Amino acid sequence: MTKTKTKTKKRHSQEKARTRNLTLLLLRDGVTSPVEALKTPNEAREHPWAAGLGMRGGLFLATTTPNPPRWVDFLEEGFSDLPTLEGSAPLGVLFIHADTRLFALTFGHGRHLLKPDSYELDFGLKVTLNTADASKLRSLDLRTFEELTVHTRRQVSRASPLTTFNVDVSRDMLRAFTGEPRDSTLAKRFTGKDALVINGPVRFSELAEKCTRILKEFQSDEYKKDFAWVDNIKAIRDRAVVDRLDARVLKMLTERSFDNAHLAPPDMVEWTEVPGFLYPGEQHRNIHPDMDLTECLDAIARFEQAAPDELTFTVEDLKKRYKVRVVMDEQGREREHWAVYDCLVLELDAKDAFHVLSGGQWFRIEKDFVGAIKARVAPLAREMPKLPYAQVNQIEGDYNQSIHQGSKSFALLDEKLVRCARAHTSIEPCDLLTEEGPNLQFIHVKRKTRSSTLSHLFAQGVVSAQAFLGDTTFRKELKQAVSKQGRPNLVRRLGDPSKRPASDACEVIFAVIAGAPKRGETWPLSLPFFSLLNLSNAAERLQDLGCKVGICRVDIR
Repeated sequence: MTKTKTKTKKRHSQEKARTRNLTLLLLRDGVTSPVEALKTPNEAREHPWAAGLGMRGGLFLATTTPNPPRWVDFLEEGFSDLPTLEGSAPLGVLFIHADTRLFALTFGHGRHLLKPDSYELDFGLKVTLNTADASKLRSLDLRTFEELTVHTRRQVSRASPLTTFNVDVSRDMLRAFTGEPRDSTLAKRFTGKDALVINGPVRFSELAEKCTRILKEFQSDEYKKDFAWVDNIKAIRDRAVVDRLDARVLKMLTERSFDNAHLAPPDMVEWTEVPGFLYPGEQHRNIHPDMDLTECLDAIARFEQAAPDELTFTVEDLKKRYKVRVVMDEQGREREHWAVYDCLVLELDAKDAFHVLSGGQWFRIEKDFVGAIKARVAPLAREMPKLPYAQVNQIEGDYNQSIHQGSKSFALLDEKLVRCARAHTSIEPCDLLTEEGPNLQFIHVKRKTRSSTLSHLFAQGVVSAQAFLGDTTFRKELKQAVSKQGRPNLVRRLGDPSKRPASDACEVIFAVIAGAPKRGETWPLSLPFFSLLNLSNAAERLQDLGCKVGICRVDIR
C-alpha cells in the first residue's frame, strides 16, 4: 500500500461517519457463496477487497446495455436534431459474510443481478418491526381487505405512535414499514420490506459488525410485543410454498374433491349488467348465469376433447390458457375475462396455519386469528321466522317483493335510493324495513350463489346505519319513501327526522339466501373465511355505533 493510500485510510477512520442510505438483503441460509446468488456470474466482474480490511465476501459490478430512453421516440416527432441520448446504468452487489450468513448490499439496480429466490423474503420488514420504537413510526404500507383489496401508504410528518395511523389490526396486512430503532447506534431510520434500507452514519469497515447485529434482530421475535397482529394475515410469496399449495390444488381439481373450493369473480361485478359467464371453448348459447367449478372443468374437458375423469392440466394452464369470460348480453359479447386461477377461491387447512387462495393470491392465516374471527361471528346468528323460505332460482328482487306483498309489516326499499347530505351519492337504506319489539330492523338481503361475495352486503349495512343515525336528510327522505307504501306503523316508528334516533333501537340484519350447510358445518361459520372476516369487521363497526346486528340464513325450497 502506498503512503498516500495509508494516509487516506487513516483519515477516513478518524472522520465522522457520513449518513448514508444503504439497501441490504439477507441471502437464504443455503446460499453460502456469491456465485450461488448471482443470476449470471459470468456477466458481473468481481473486484478484490482492499488489503487489511479483514472482511469476507466480494464486490460484483456490471453495466446494462446502453439504450435510448423510451421517451425519445415521442420527442423525435417534434424535434429533428436531437443529440444521441443513451447511457449505461451500473449495477453493483457487495457480498458480506457476517456470523454464519451471507448478506448482499445492492447499489443502483443491483438486486437485478441476484436470483429472485436467493434472498429472504420480509427480511427488512421483520428487522424493522423488531427494532422499532413503537412511539416513533414514520410510514406504513397496508393492504386492506374490503370489497376490493385496497393498497395504501400512511405517512406522517414526524415520528408518531401506531395509534396515529388508524390501523385496523383485523383486516390490515402490513407490507412495508418505516420507523426509528430504539437503539440509535443501529441506524437513524429503518425501512423494511424484503430489503432493509438503512439510513444513518455507516463506515465501510463497520459493515460486517453491523450485519452481525442486524442478523440477531432478524432472528428475534421482539416484534410480537407491539406488532403481533402482523402475523394474522400474510401474503405467501415464497415460491416453494406456493408451488406446494398449487400442487395440492391440482390434485383436488383432477380428483374432483373440492368441497371447500368454488369460483368467484376476482373483481367487483355489477350483476344487473352481467347475464352470465362462458368457459373455455364455449359459445354464447352456453351462457352460465353463475360460476360453477364443476361446470368449468367439464367445459375445459370438452375443449381439450378429453373425458372429465381423464382431464390433466397445469397451474400455468389455469393462469394463462383457460379463461372465464364475462358476457354483457345474450349474444355473448364479452365484457372482460379472467384467468380460471384468479377466480378460484379455496381454503386448505394445515397443522401450522390456514391457507386461503383468493384473487390469484395465497394467504397464510394464523389459526388463532381464524378462531377469534369465528368466535366473534358465531353469536351473530339469528332466527328470523318472519322471513319465509325462498324458491329455487328466485332472485333477490322477487323474494323481497313477495315478502312486501305478503305482509303489511314490511316496507320494500330494494333499489329505492335515498339522498344523504353526508355522502356523494344516494344510498339504499336496506331491502326490507320492519319492526321487531322495540327495534327497527333494517334487513339487507343477498342470495349466496357459488360466485357471490358478501362483503358488499356487509359494507352496505354499515353505510346505511351511519346515515340513519347521523343524517337528518337521510331520515327525512327515508320516512317519505316508507309513507308512500302505506305502512303507518313504520312511519310512526321512524319518528321525528330532525332528532337523532336511539342507536340501540336500530338493528341491522343480514339475510343470506342459501342452501343448508353441509354435514358437519354450522351457520354462519360455513361461509368462506374472508366473508367471515368482513362480517366480523362490519359487526364491530355497527356495534360501535350502538346498533344491534345479526345474520340469518333464508332456506331454499
